[in-house]
Amino acid sequence: MIEQSSIEKPAQRVRRIVSITLAVALISGCPLLAQDSVFVHENAYQDKILFLPALGSTPETGFMFGAVVVPQFKLSGSGPETRSSSLFFSGIYTTKNQVLLSLLSDIILPDEKWVFTGNYFTNYFPNSYWGIGPATGDNDEMNILFTQVHIKQTALKKVRRGLFTGPFIRWSKVFNLSFQSIDGRDIPAPNDPGAEGSVSTGVGWMIRRDLRDSNMTPTRNHFVEFSSLVNPSLFGSTNPYTSFLFDARKYIQIGRNERSVLAFQGLFRSAAGNPSFLDMSELGGAVIGRGYYGGRYRDLNAAQIQSELRKKVMGRLGVTVFGALGEVWHRYEDIKLSSVKWSAGAGIRFNVNKDDPTNIRIDYGIGRGTSGLYIQLGEAF
Repeated sequence: MIEQSSIEKPAQRVRRIVSITLAVALISGCPLLAQDSVFVHENAYQDKILFLPALGSTPETGFMFGAVVVPQFKLSGSGPETRSSSLFFSGIYTTKNQVLLSLLSDIILPDEKWVFTGNYFTNYFPNSYWGIGPATGDNDEMNILFTQVHIKQTALKKVRRGLFTGPFIRWSKVFNLSFQSIDGRDIPAPNDPGAEGSVSTGVGWMIRRDLRDSNMTPTRNHFVEFSSLVNPSLFGSTNPYTSFLFDARKYIQIGRNERSVLAFQGLFRSAAGNPSFLDMSELGGAVIGRGYYGGRYRDLNAAQIQSELRKKVMGRLGVTVFGALGEVWHRYEDIKLSSVKWSAGAGIRFNVNKDDPTNIRIDYGIGRGTSGLYIQLGEAF
């Protein structure tokens, strides 16, 4: 799922960290990094717990080092109609002096009657910031340093096959916020919402249509999600706002033996009120707009589309090419097609779990005067 705002991206990046050690072990046939659980379900799904040293990379973090524990499992009574659940515990340090501790969870009850998704993290996250709007220049770049605590929990009830709806809560606090020039000198905070720190406390509702065959490596069907989030001052939000998110994805298998997948995604987010700059809609990152730094452009509204062709080459190995268009804006009358941002790129895939396909992806994306390398776990969308 695409998160509601850029403030949630650090945990999203951590979730997709790749373990080089795991890849080496699988190539050599070494079984030591994956421990099978004692439960084997009737549908022959075998639970696994992966204990992994971790290495990953994005433009926002540089290289990431740490450890992750990833149980992949099905609850008792789950059959082939129920996708696997997972927990993702991680502790990460990056070459940009960022520290990230997180727990992300996808718990799916038998027959998918309920789906519980959690996103809990705390981090110290120095980052880059260019200001607000679609026309910020490279010379506007500054460094921001902040500490963050974040909680988000979603509870979705199955209405019928593939259709879920339910509430979610979100609480986030950003503090110890400071700004520096790119050469490391302290500078005054810009006159942007939330530049002195912020607290966001919100409740929302989500409707999701999800017929994908996998969360991590989907190959068929579609995913559509609409959500709204209200962060009123009544709940303690320092920058009250309301946001809406629409995310639609389609996966088409092509060719013989289903070795190729054509994937599409459209993403729209709109915020009204006075959100913190970290809660605004944004472009860039490891999911959509690959090649642009995450949050390179941000404003109240953002619309993006992307497509990707994924092809299995041999065994566990695959390749992909992708492209995207996107833009941010403050008012609808400000939209200019001439300023739409494009990105494109290619990548390599390596499946680390034959029983429940999960790809290591190495992507290189380019945009207008920018580029980025991404080494992560799971498909971008």
